[in-house]
Amino acid sequence: MKLRGAAALWAAVVLLLAGCARTAEPDANAAAASEAAKLRSALPTTTTPEPTADSTAPVSAPPQPAALAKNPIYHVGKLTTPKCAEPQIEPTSLKNVRAYYTQYVACLDKAWAPAIRKAGFRFTPPKLVVVMGQSPSSPCDVDDGTDYYCGDTIYKDAEPNLAAYKEDPDWALAWMALIIGHEYGHHVQALTGILDAEYQRSLTLNGVDAHLEDDRRVELQASCFSGVYVGADRESFPVTPEWLNTWNLSSGRRSTPSMTTARARTTATGPPQDSTRPPRLPATPTRPAHHWSAEPGGGT
Repeated sequence: MKLRGAAALWAAVVLLLAGCARTAEPDANAAAASEAAKLRSALPTTTTPEPTADSTAPVSAPPQPAALAKNPIYHVGKLTTPKCAEPQIEPTSLKNVRAYYTQYVACLDKAWAPAIRKAGFRFTPPKLVVVMGQSPSSPCDVDDGTDYYCGDTIYKDAEPNLAAYKEDPDWALAWMALIIGHEYGHHVQALTGILDAEYQRSLTLNGVDAHLEDDRRVELQASCFSGVYVGADRESFPVTPEWLNTWNLSSGRRSTPSMTTARARTTATGPPQDSTRPPRLPATPTRPAHHWSAEPGGGT
């Protein structure tokens, strides 16, 4: 697999960690409306109206704990550049897919470990489980066909990667980079207390709208962390305009416009300093695992 040429377009970009969760206006769209029906039975009694596709009313929620609003990870500055090239492994078998993700996670460890420690937290690398053609078994209750983070482990199904690579190699590799970085982003959230805090906060939320909005925010932050790594390592990886365009397309197939725009801005230009946190950062609906669909282009 041939490395893409380095892009001078990004050479002057300074990507700071502190922008990973800029405020995005709440999006109430058809996807949120359809997901609401699945969540309603598991949520506390709601006093908010059922979301509709054309609703633009803001979601009210209780104040955030400090672990969400003022987490030290938001202020550690520039992410370490590990100088890792894109893994030169073609995902044509389970063995190769596992090797690709293993190499990519090792680079993520190099980039994130100093930031985690600088923020005052203990760093431990995540475990990685990659299987073929089934939802990986874990202590978390998840649907079939998902890539997800549970506990301190990233679980992945290799089958969609093989199919996507046969259809469009460049697109498949961009998707693989995005999704492993996203799941690693949940590991960063776990190490820094964000996931624990957002789960406790989720128990206080009343209404489908509030749960969906906070879930969107925690997933957006995980994707933003994925973009932070690629942006920090853009010269060694390398990130070319063509690769970035493929990344944006793969991340946006089932995302809201604001989420896709935020991911693209973080990866290409870097987040502005001192703006990593969303004013009303996360609380997921009542589920212990954080996941994206294993189908390329899927995600929540």
